[in-house]
Amino acid sequence: MINKRNLVNEKKDFKIIKLLLPKHMRKTPPTSSEAIPFGAVTTDHMLICDYIPHKNGWQIPEIIPYKPFTLNPSALVFHYGQTIFEGLKAYRSKENNEEVYLFRPEKNAQRLRLSALRLGMEPIPEDLFVACVEELVKVERKWILPAPDSLYIRPAMIPLDEGVSYRASRAYRFFIILSPAKSYFSNETGVSVFIERKLSRAAVGGSGEAKCGGNYAAALPPMVKAKEYGAEQVLWLDSNEHKYVEEAGAMNVMFVYGKKIVTPALSGSILQGITRASILELAKDLGFDVEENKVEISKVIEDIKNNKLTEMFACGTAAVITPINMLIDENEKIEINNGKIGEITLKLKDHLIGIQMGNLQDPYGWRIPIV
Repeated sequence: MINKRNLVNEKKDFKIIKLLLPKHMRKTPPTSSEAIPFGAVTTDHMLICDYIPHKNGWQIPEIIPYKPFTLNPSALVFHYGQTIFEGLKAYRSKENNEEVYLFRPEKNAQRLRLSALRLGMEPIPEDLFVACVEELVKVERKWILPAPDSLYIRPAMIPLDEGVSYRASRAYRFFIILSPAKSYFSNETGVSVFIERKLSRAAVGGSGEAKCGGNYAAALPPMVKAKEYGAEQVLWLDSNEHKYVEEAGAMNVMFVYGKKIVTPALSGSILQGITRASILELAKDLGFDVEENKVEISKVIEDIKNNKLTEMFACGTAAVITPINMLIDENEKIEINNGKIGEITLKLKDHLIGIQMGNLQDPYGWRIPIV
């Protein structure tokens, strides 16, 4: 059941060109005591790797100073939404500040490949993806904030072809940027979510399980509506009947019934979250029953009111685990667990972060050291 693979020993050596800024031109990284809006501060360098069919495909990756791209206005990236991305983090050990870890980067590589295939793009080889992430993090190691903060890693891919004819691009650019990261939500005790009963995030057979820009753009108007109702996030329902829970904002969602944890089953419209998968495996080993099934919103509301549903939380890379302490259904506010973070939510969060940051044992082989 437990995978103890040593991923470091399985990796290939890739040539990566480094064109780094002189040390006197590099910025001073922020400290944890400073206010750092999520994703707003970038490090000194980025990585780019282009796919050019007539030049033998994937080129040698380059780590270069962070700078804008120059693209033709007719470049396909501006017109047909063929864009995908990933998100993961680098952590400093709580026990030894010099030790740095990635968390399951091979899973991000696998998911980016699936996203690329869904959008008709050329997938970057998974081992090359991991090597690029590792090498850029090594270069920007000083930007990793000490625990419990981190360094957010944003790999992405865009088309490079020019001309506005509707088609898949032939050439692509894979790139990675980095940003020091503090807590994603300002309220650590929990967030409220607005139940969206009309618009949909994604549909079965669509691109819901891909991390593509179009999914996130279409989700923005309901987020504005949610804020008008006093909520931080949107609770998405299925597109067919608007009856079953799918995601919370851009995160997977879980429900706690005593010693049982329930989450919507992957259906093709729900993102295959790496944090989601890790929590489910971890929960089983911590003695919880785990159920992946359809979750009806009316049953959720009923179970909250009858005190059967004891906790609810969202999970994803940026926020890790975020308690949900209130549902907002139009003008009705439904409080969960008296508005407090639940014991099981906290236990799962502490255990997962403990593995990510090196102060708990990692029997799964999830934590990858950067050396």
